[in-house]
Amino acid sequence: MTADLPGPALDLLAAIAETLHVPAPAFDRDAEYAYRLLVEDRIRDVRAVISDILAGGATLGIAWEANYLRKRAAERQPDYRTNAQAIAEHRKEDPS
Repeated sequence: MTADLPGPALDLLAAIAETLHVPAPAFDRDAEYAYRLLVEDRIRDVRAVISDILAGGATLGIAWEANYLRKRAAERQPDYRTNAQAIAEHRKEDPS
């Protein structure tokens, strides 16, 4: 139950979920490649934060680590055509 977790731990889990939530790419090679790079980059950030916490190196606190993840994710937004964008474009072209 989440009631068993302290607030900073819940915030960290939320930050991890937000960081790893990346929109699906459109079905083209460039978008899929950019998506993979972005996901791998974000996974590296999450792993680094978790490793730091588990090793006792999170001297600024778990809340700081959660904010760090959010900041890193905001710095690198998806720069590829998403599946949602492709669908929206298709609907504009074919309104039927």
